[in-house]
Amino acid sequence: MLKNLNGALQEERVCCACGKTTRSALTPERIARFIREYLPKHFQPDHGLYPGYELTLDDVVGCAIGCSSETLRRAVSACLEDLNADDEDFYWPGQEYCRTPSPFESEDHERWYAVGPWHHIAHELAHGRRFFNDAARAFFEWLIGEALEAEDPERLGTPALVTMLDPGTAFYRSRIASGELEARSFAENAAVALGAAPKERAANNRMSPAGVPLLYVSREIDTCIAEVRPSIGDTVVVGRFHSTAPLKFFDFTMLSRRLRYAPLSFFDPSYQKRSEHRVLLEYLHEEIARPVRANDTEYVVTQALAEFIRYDKKWAFDGIAFRSVQCEGGVNYVLFDRGAPEAMVAPDWRPTFDLAISTDAVSLHVIEGVRYSHKSSSIPVQTFCAG
Repeated sequence: MLKNLNGALQEERVCCACGKTTRSALTPERIARFIREYLPKHFQPDHGLYPGYELTLDDVVGCAIGCSSETLRRAVSACLEDLNADDEDFYWPGQEYCRTPSPFESEDHERWYAVGPWHHIAHELAHGRRFFNDAARAFFEWLIGEALEAEDPERLGTPALVTMLDPGTAFYRSRIASGELEARSFAENAAVALGAAPKERAANNRMSPAGVPLLYVSREIDTCIAEVRPSIGDTVVVGRFHSTAPLKFFDFTMLSRRLRYAPLSFFDPSYQKRSEHRVLLEYLHEEIARPVRANDTEYVVTQALAEFIRYDKKWAFDGIAFRSVQCEGGVNYVLFDRGAPEAMVAPDWRPTFDLAISTDAVSLHVIEGVRYSHKSSSIPVQTFCAG
């Protein structure tokens, strides 16, 4: 932000911090004028609450502008100090400071505040303006843009939420067969029987509304079996697909890691909004993956987000990865149809994906047991008088 200020000089000057000559520089007075209004938003006078952790005004300036030069920090601080102030004022000479504490009383309070905008957009899409919603589009653009700024500490230099999978990667998809005859039929025509449903029969799903055929697959056999929710004794037909091209996924599962972001500038006009989106991203995967009923309108917001990711050309994702609700530790993928939109009008049209399967990649699994977990919850009982 400071670099964007006009620092052109009419003649070369010597920098008081590094000693080099330059024709582009800012005076301490100019820096002080620029940062004066921002510092009280991020720091506050320290009244002995945190002994040993007090900050001087020099420290505050250095933190705010990212500068370790004692000469520069002192020069800017001197321009900020108000000799006529009293010891309650922010820029009183000798004042000690600390970072402004979090406004949240607890993690639950922070979560409630952070996911509020997500729930607001979800409610509007479900019960108000569902189509041509500019507010939802702007919200998704900010949120996904912020997410793609994050780095995974284990893969420095690459966006954390972008996962690339090589050709030949295995995926699994399953269907429950009504009996041995149907199971054999599925195995003999696996590409169709275990592929995406035709558009006329595409069901309402977490990332796609009814009528939009996307392909849902899993990385593990146990996960794909759990996703169809079989009962004891059911026969489940599982197909092993393999990717035929490199696949690029927007990976929501990465949100469960400790992501790394470049520090935000205190002077950025979007500092507050971007900070809030970063907090929301810490909880977003839970919001996206949490269980809801298939006919629940709460699917609308995840469907809208998936459509936004799918059709934004600058990212060119092949699909989305997200945590399985039915199998702990499992990962699901939804792949976008890669065919031309105009081809969809053909009577025999089917979606196309960069996946392939062969008949020898099909296996049958008989369900021997289903495991449930639960927690008790008390229901308040209301009583009324007979009158």
